[in-house]
Amino acid sequence: MMSRPLAIVLTVGVMLGNAVVYGSELKVMLKLNNLNKLERSFWDIATPGNKNYLQFLSRDDVASMIGAQQQDIDSTITWLSATLGVHHSDISVSPLRDAVVVSIDDGTATPAHHTLPSTVDFIIRKESHASLPAGTPQGNASGTDQKRFRGVDIGYSISDQKKAYGIPLDLEASNADTLQMVWGPGTFGYSKSELLAFKLEQCPKLNMDKIKFDTANHGTPGGDNFGEGNLDVSMITSFGLNVETIVSNTNTSSSTEEGEGFGQALLDFVTELATRDTLPQVLSISLGSLSSASCALLCSEAAKSGISHTECNDFLQQQRQVCMYLSDAQTARISTAFQTLGARGVSVFGSSGDGGSHWSFQPFPGGSKVGQVLNEVGCKFQFPVFPTGSPYVTSVGGTVWGSSSSDPIAWSGSGGGFSWQFARPPHQDAVVEAYLKTMEGLPPASSYNSSNRAYPDISAISVDGTSQSSPTTAGIFSLITDHRLNNGLKPLGFLGPRLYATMSKYPGSAFQDVTQGNTKTSCDNGFGATQGWDPVTGWGRPVWAGLLQHFGSDELVHTL
Repeated sequence: MMSRPLAIVLTVGVMLGNAVVYGSELKVMLKLNNLNKLERSFWDIATPGNKNYLQFLSRDDVASMIGAQQQDIDSTITWLSATLGVHHSDISVSPLRDAVVVSIDDGTATPAHHTLPSTVDFIIRKESHASLPAGTPQGNASGTDQKRFRGVDIGYSISDQKKAYGIPLDLEASNADTLQMVWGPGTFGYSKSELLAFKLEQCPKLNMDKIKFDTANHGTPGGDNFGEGNLDVSMITSFGLNVETIVSNTNTSSSTEEGEGFGQALLDFVTELATRDTLPQVLSISLGSLSSASCALLCSEAAKSGISHTECNDFLQQQRQVCMYLSDAQTARISTAFQTLGARGVSVFGSSGDGGSHWSFQPFPGGSKVGQVLNEVGCKFQFPVFPTGSPYVTSVGGTVWGSSSSDPIAWSGSGGGFSWQFARPPHQDAVVEAYLKTMEGLPPASSYNSSNRAYPDISAISVDGTSQSSPTTAGIFSLITDHRLNNGLKPLGFLGPRLYATMSKYPGSAFQDVTQGNTKTSCDNGFGATQGWDPVTGWGRPVWAGLLQHFGSDELVHTL
């Protein structure tokens, strides 16, 4: 694997009055303890039948379980004080005891990686370069973007989708504690005017007053991620009707939009979110890219054709949202943060990707030798994406309608496959092994790791890509959560074990099977859809009555 820096420059802003004021900050990620204990607790909490099922951890529980030891925190603070010349009073410790945060001058250099003490995993630097003048238009107020929901233009209205899933058109949340969230960095945000037009055209009951930002970053029209934000917000709010919705953009640095700054921004966000007193029960993340392991494999294989690692990496960084993580260590730490959120009661949903099992989106531009070689490598192997490949995320693939809305088939770009990094969780073993044993026409065995985490888990309509299907599904599960809260039940947290146990025992009940499709896209090999679970659409698309029966109530949990 290529050697990569573990610190990167990002941008952060805070709101003072009507002005956005920028400050510099170092977030020093401390090494965690007792991760095996967190692993055991997580699966106990997520597994029906376990005595600790749905017994979610508090913030203090997590801090005492995996947080750094006091002597390690003290030594890190002493090192920071001596290295940067800051006073101890300017340094704070995160509530989970997993990070030390210090404010610094813009001109202060980030400590070099080789100088980091053994107590430190990463450093995330958030640095200001310019401030936004008062009155700068924000994405929630005005502006348009080319990537907005276009389903109505091709026969997929919100009402038609709800009818296909069996969701009552007027069903809306009623519990004040139900909370859902979408996140993205860079230009991520949404347009109030666009959403109002969407509401009037598609979803009259959409409650715009229930949508809030949790930072001063409200998006920038015209950016790729602004389009993602428009889609995320419109989908999660139209399917999670009347649910309090948080739109979060925790970093506006340009490096987070399409390059390696994204991984640091995601790490910063999920580790900070886990420290909050109030958490959303549902979180949807549409953005992502090829995993760090996928990108390393691309370049190591390209090297066999004379492409240097530097040349390969430089080319990949020029592509839109293709390789946005620094290392496997970084994605592992992000995955641990998802695990922490699940242990605290958050259901995390992630888009499965828009490039089948080979690409982030599509083949590379072939006008250079590098592009040509990478396209050859891209079809030779399967290249999973992240964060959907985390075993602690519910991965959402894509479907479209076949002959009618009652006949779903896989969307041609629905991402699927097997992680190169993360082991397969036990609840997947039986169905994945059955798929591998019975499915004909599988890709070459050397092109993927069949023993690792397989995805997606479920699917939904994705005429705008899986950036549509993830927030759609998240919104649906917000309604399930609302039903549970209204009946005195706890949120669902991580869905995996319950989902797989339910669908194995009651096939077709909560998700309609999708048996047509393949992840090969432009290549000559891929994973095919079949009866039951498959790495194209998972268990299939939502069936509201079954979801309400099997996930809105716990009456059948004892049968799993």
